[in-house]
Amino acid sequence: MAGAGRAQTAVRRILVYAILYALVIIAGIGLAGLLERALDAGSTLVDDDSTGLALSLAFTVIAAPLAGLLWWWQRRRFADPQERSSLVWALYVALMSTNVLIAATSGLAIAAAAGIDGRWDAGAFASGVVWAGVWVWHRSMRRSAVTAPLRLPFVPVTLGAVFGLAVATIGSIAALAALIRAALAQAGLLLVASQPWYLAALQALVWAVIGAVVWWWHWSAERGRTAPGAFAPVALVIVVGAAAATALFGAGATLFVVLRLLFDDDPFAEVTASLDVWLAAALIGGIVWAYHSQVVVWRSEAVRRGARLVVSAVALIGAASGFGVVVNALLASLSANLVEDDPRTILLGGLSAMIIGVPAWWLAWQPTRATTADEAADRARRVYLVTIFGASAIVAIVSLLIIGFRVFEFALGSGGTDGLVERIRAPFGLLAATAVVFGYHFALWRRDRAIARPAVSVPAVGRVILVAESGADELVRGIRAATGAPVSVWSAAGDDRTAELGDLHLPAALEAIRGLAAPRLLVLGEAGGGVRAVPLEEGAARASAASG
Repeated sequence: MAGAGRAQTAVRRILVYAILYALVIIAGIGLAGLLERALDAGSTLVDDDSTGLALSLAFTVIAAPLAGLLWWWQRRRFADPQERSSLVWALYVALMSTNVLIAATSGLAIAAAAGIDGRWDAGAFASGVVWAGVWVWHRSMRRSAVTAPLRLPFVPVTLGAVFGLAVATIGSIAALAALIRAALAQAGLLLVASQPWYLAALQALVWAVIGAVVWWWHWSAERGRTAPGAFAPVALVIVVGAAAATALFGAGATLFVVLRLLFDDDPFAEVTASLDVWLAAALIGGIVWAYHSQVVVWRSEAVRRGARLVVSAVALIGAASGFGVVVNALLASLSANLVEDDPRTILLGGLSAMIIGVPAWWLAWQPTRATTADEAADRARRVYLVTIFGASAIVAIVSLLIIGFRVFEFALGSGGTDGLVERIRAPFGLLAATAVVFGYHFALWRRDRAIARPAVSVPAVGRVILVAESGADELVRGIRAATGAPVSVWSAAGDDRTAELGDLHLPAALEAIRGLAAPRLLVLGEAGGGVRAVPLEEGAARASAASG
């Protein structure tokens, strides 16, 4: 019956919060539509668009009171701590807060950009104001002592910081690209755009400023920088990886443009058409990457290692792609019927990717550094290696299948007039790159297994029986982590000679356990602060299992 009651409660929560989410969204859409009509100077509340007005009125008059009534009914339930600790409630707050934040930011930024262009966008402004109000309402929910979720309390803050950073970064890249393009046009290197450069720069700057404000609010005012839990470090590692990808890709594309200007014969305007965007992406992405790399320095070793692995993966993708393109270009130079692509252009693209990707991968991965047993046993490193050589194997198999298809297609005389080299050069380049990546990481994985095997081996202990006084939680956790075995705590009855095993005795307890193997292991303190570990025979083990 207890299980059925919990299932019923879970279903009730899911339904309530799903309905509340839908009602809030519908009411927000209706309010935004009414506010748009009120703000639009060229319209009145009764105009030709009677269908739109009727829809906005229906959404507002029906959905808003229902949402308020449902929230009032649900809010009374928060007197029960189980309601506040519900995962469904935490997910509702996180999802709604993030969605309305995106809508509010987009609406206000679009309205401001339209104003810079001399237009009044009442719909965007109304949408921004309404959703900003909904965001403030839900912020009060997660800040209130009565309704604040007890689980995942900082997930909305972290998501808001990531979203604000993304908007600020994209807006900054667009604004800086407009300035670079204007400078190149002023120097006579590019054609002057039809739109004044300052309008494009200001409109992009609006997005950058609004995004920066959103990021600062969640990062600093809401303490997202020091957010506890496992979600914030994962988001930080993802941000580092995304910033590194932006900076490295922008730098590679910029170098590609420079190499084409030096060694290619294509028109100048064609080569430099996107130079402003690539250069801005490299600069802004580099700034974001450098800042968050400094933040990572003050985090745990696991976060620092995760960030290094993500950057290494990003750089490896660029370097391997460049190597494959170089092989493609070399094969293309052997083909006599290459029409669409110049082998020189392809070669320059591959070289630019390798010139940027290889040093970045080398600095992040540090292949010449000796790997310790702890690093070889690290779960993140093992997952990284398995993921890399596993993905490489899949890509290599697919490339090999494509090559086989192209070879048989050529042998059977179908598929056009292209030669064999022209047919297989792209998949062969991909196969060569993935084969190198697979071979290196597979060998590294095998070496790590050999190094880590002694370090990760644990005693074959079925259960640890710990004789200790109350308050030995840290000791229990330490022994469980070291042995992987469940730990039972027994209290001595009236024996004052039994030493208390506290936090300070954890190293001694682990040293006493090390290397022992038994179905049950009795651990107790001795006079003078020592620790004694006694392996129990099978009969004693069964007796202890029956008693506890």
